[in-house]
Amino acid sequence: HRNSNMGDAVDNEEIKRLIPIVNKLQDAFATMGSTPIDLPQIAVVGGQSSGKSSVLENIVGKSFLPRGSGIVTRRPLVLQLYNSQEEYGEFLHHPNKKWYDFEEICQEIERDTDRVCGSNKNLKNQPINLRVYSPDVLNLTLIDLPGATKVAVGDQPSDIGKQIESMIKFYVSKPNCLILAVTAANTDLANSDAIAIAKEVDPKGERTLGVMTKLDLMDRGTDARGIFTGESQDVPLLKMGYIGVVNRSQADINERKTIQGARDAENAFFEGHPGYADIADRLGTAYLVKKCSNMLLKHIQRVMPELTADLNKLTASKRKELADIGEEDPRRTRMDITEVILSFSDQFKNSIDGKLGENQDLVTELTGGARIEGIFNDVYAPAISEIDILEQLGADEVQTLIRNVSGLGGSLFIPNAAFIALVESNIGRLLDPSLQCVQLVYSELLNIVSDLSSSIPAIDKYPALKTSIIEATNTILREQYMPTADHVKTVVSMEEARVNMHHPDFIGHRENFGKFTQEVEEQCAIGPPPPPPRTGNKAVILEGWVSKKGGGSIVLWQKRYIMLKKDGILSYYKMEGDQEPLGDIVIGGCIVERADALIGKRYAFQLYHRTNDIGKTFFFTCESEQEANDWVSILKEECAKPPMEPETEEDLLASAAMGGRRGSQDGDEEEVVPDTRKRGLTERIHESIHQELGMREKIECEILFRLLISYFEIVKKNVSDMIPKAISYLLIDKLKVKLTSYLINELDSEAKIKQLSAVAPEIAEKRVKLKKTLGLLDDSMQILQDLSHTSF
Repeated sequence: HRNSNMGDAVDNEEIKRLIPIVNKLQDAFATMGSTPIDLPQIAVVGGQSSGKSSVLENIVGKSFLPRGSGIVTRRPLVLQLYNSQEEYGEFLHHPNKKWYDFEEICQEIERDTDRVCGSNKNLKNQPINLRVYSPDVLNLTLIDLPGATKVAVGDQPSDIGKQIESMIKFYVSKPNCLILAVTAANTDLANSDAIAIAKEVDPKGERTLGVMTKLDLMDRGTDARGIFTGESQDVPLLKMGYIGVVNRSQADINERKTIQGARDAENAFFEGHPGYADIADRLGTAYLVKKCSNMLLKHIQRVMPELTADLNKLTASKRKELADIGEEDPRRTRMDITEVILSFSDQFKNSIDGKLGENQDLVTELTGGARIEGIFNDVYAPAISEIDILEQLGADEVQTLIRNVSGLGGSLFIPNAAFIALVESNIGRLLDPSLQCVQLVYSELLNIVSDLSSSIPAIDKYPALKTSIIEATNTILREQYMPTADHVKTVVSMEEARVNMHHPDFIGHRENFGKFTQEVEEQCAIGPPPPPPRTGNKAVILEGWVSKKGGGSIVLWQKRYIMLKKDGILSYYKMEGDQEPLGDIVIGGCIVERADALIGKRYAFQLYHRTNDIGKTFFFTCESEQEANDWVSILKEECAKPPMEPETEEDLLASAAMGGRRGSQDGDEEEVVPDTRKRGLTERIHESIHQELGMREKIECEILFRLLISYFEIVKKNVSDMIPKAISYLLIDKLKVKLTSYLINELDSEAKIKQLSAVAPEIAEKRVKLKKTLGLLDDSMQILQDLSHTSF
């Protein structure tokens, strides 16, 4: 009868320390969530009916693995065995609890498997780490993997075979992983799933040990002696050979036969079997454990130089991580905080100036100063450009103004006062979008600071400092906002204060005036050029005047002529009769609804896209309740329609036929004179001038309209240029200059420094983990160096 005390299987106590060290490294890497080093280990591989679980339980000497039909092992089980006088188990996910009841260990394996994988048959590669301390085990580490299968059963996923194979290969394909290939002796070894996978990743059989189970179930008169002695030539060659074991049968398990009783029965089987009696000392669970322990120890010693080099690299990497986080050293705190502040200030200035870092995305979206420049050029400038001095001005109003400022007796020429009064009353309209531009830049600067503070790793380390930076930016911007807004008001007021009629670009300048007035007189004598037909074809569903707001960041109510067409486009124009629209709205899929209460205006409705793909909401107000309801009703109907098919040839011909005619009020058609003259103003102004006024009044209005347009363009150009400059100087540059000094002044006391240097909880936790990992790595390195010259 062989000695069942396996504590003396390895005599060299120094070498026996290697396995616990590797186990500690495994635990450390499991806690880290990654395995940066290929650690020496033994993976147990076998089919679902190979007896793999029984082999593991025989090795441990306890029943502790879940059993059942189908897939029971759905996560890798890292089983770490320690020779100890006390017998208990520990789970890595319950580090402070000892489990003395192995039936409870079995239940906890099932619970944690369900917690991670769910209650169905899903697999997860996240291992369960279990330590077993017992006087009946040797220091050994085994990884139990799911049993290989090819056919899904019950509610198993259809690709379960591939999932299991992928998980097994994840472990056994690593060069430092030894393979324990378990196969039932009463099956054809050539068809063994375990041997097939092992030969695929270890074709020379250098790191695979074959384990034959169920030898007691082989046909009478047959045995596997030749496989164990190496005499059989028709089995896969494994340089580590094959070992036979006899496990508990299902009946033994049902009858709760003890593991010790199973070991005794196993010894009796081999010693009493004629084919195995003379080699019984090289068969059975006791020999398998001793073989595995020595095999793992030799393997660890063989790869020790490589393992030492990998540990050195990992240690250096972890030390760098700890250095990046920084130690809790009060002497360095002020310096670290100051460096972070200076680094942030430099990056903020570089972001504004376009000096972007190497890792910044330069092609996907605008960043930093480019976004602010976009506000100036793509938002503010168009908003100013769209303001029309003649938008709500008719010939009657102009004539009334001219007569009022001429006083008693009238005037031979257009009074300057009429021109100045109209200019001054419209310049104020430039103030609102200019102040909105200040607000947009203000908000964008806050966004830039917030984005930068989130992209610099050193700032994430100090959440209080990050908050302080954002608060400092807010404080400086608030201090600068009113001076900037006041200066913007001053710029607009300066334009109102002096109307410069001697500006060289002004068409009313004395060098330009003679030619200009002659051209106006000639055109008034001819009459207005006819507008091109716009609504004589069936492409237009509804059109009319509304007040519109939306579609941009600068919010203004503007008078617009809108036209809904059958192609699903709502176009809006500055004037009725304009050839090109200011913009088009694709209404397919949009939502249309009344908005009186929402915006506080009567006869209002809004138009927006339900998925926010367009990202804009448009508001409209009409002149009456009926108009608003008509627009909402028709738009709802059209928004629900699919896009219109291209026009047929008949539609195109009909449109072309209508293109040379315009309908008269009584419904008859009349010929339209081709437009051979340059149109000086919009159709609305021309018709108002030529239908209601005499020749002198026509000339006066035409001249005044053109003078107003000319001068107002000069004013808009001045304002569009000066406002961005004022914002850049008073808001952006001041923030760049003040931010660094403001933050440095925050470090005025030790209490403030302590407050700002408080690290984030996750950083503190990471620091503790890194120190613990480094301590483990240092201890491991020391032991490996001590053992580097030790031999068996």
